[in-house]
Amino acid sequence: MTIEIVGFDDDRLEAAASLVAARYGTELVQKPLLSRRYQHAAETIPFLHDLRNEGPGVAALEDGRLIGFILGMVSMFKGVYTAYVPDFGHGTDTLNSRNVYRDMYAQLAARWVGSGCFTHNISIMAHHRQAIDAFHSMGFGMINIDALRDFSPGPDLPHKIEVRRAGRRDLEVVMSLETKLKRHLASSPIFIPSLPNPEMQRSVEEQLLDSDQPIWIASHEGAPVGFIVTESTGRGPVLARSDGGILSLVGAFVEPDARSLGVGSALLNTALEWGRSSDYNVCVVDFESANIEATRFWQGAGFRPVIYSLSRRLDDRIAWAKD
Repeated sequence: MTIEIVGFDDDRLEAAASLVAARYGTELVQKPLLSRRYQHAAETIPFLHDLRNEGPGVAALEDGRLIGFILGMVSMFKGVYTAYVPDFGHGTDTLNSRNVYRDMYAQLAARWVGSGCFTHNISIMAHHRQAIDAFHSMGFGMINIDALRDFSPGPDLPHKIEVRRAGRRDLEVVMSLETKLKRHLASSPIFIPSLPNPEMQRSVEEQLLDSDQPIWIASHEGAPVGFIVTESTGRGPVLARSDGGILSLVGAFVEPDARSLGVGSALLNTALEWGRSSDYNVCVVDFESANIEATRFWQGAGFRPVIYSLSRRLDDRIAWAKD
């Protein structure tokens, strides 16, 4: 049978929501910590309604029936005009998902490039191997991992690490650790530019006053050596971070000389204990896949990938060099 790739229109939203819900249900079997909410199409369709207004999309039809779709938002991200497809922005209903994804992306990428958008990002559920393979085959590489775990306590640690909740008086300490985190992210092999952020101090000040989103500081022999930042997630960028009861860890850093002392584990155990006592259901973290230290620590601490985000950056000379 012939598969036709066409523009996405609103009449296909319900069918698309059903594809997303079905894929989520498959992931839920592998990751039972996920919220059960999004295995129902009625819960995913509001996400698609909003996404529909953020950029173009395509649909794959077989005898008039929707068997695949991609919807993405186009916006400025880190100073670059970027197309982004979240995990709920795509789906297929075919054993030949790999080729359908390739055909859909070919159509949609032409529209993105035609509008001057040369950076293309997509988030894919961790066990959707055909989708991951399809985008790898078209030049996408991994950039970010979303991972989750329960609130079971970690191993007992030496008492030489003191962990306390940061307060208003700790602004200078937290800002110093934030700066060191940015420098780490700018180092090899991560290479995220450390750009000025005039809103950072105000944001930290507000969080230090927020009883529902604590920042924890670890000290060794009286000196601060690390911190971990929590956030109560409502609607996040991916479905795994878009339900009540989710505690997100959105920043963490430990001084290199203190990493062998169990500082990271002490901070994590404190955050988990607080989340457990505050009736959260699941703990989520995201980190750059090129961040070797973060990958080693978070996965070693029991976090398991649930979303992989991939990226492709095109040579923008293609806008004029076609002949």
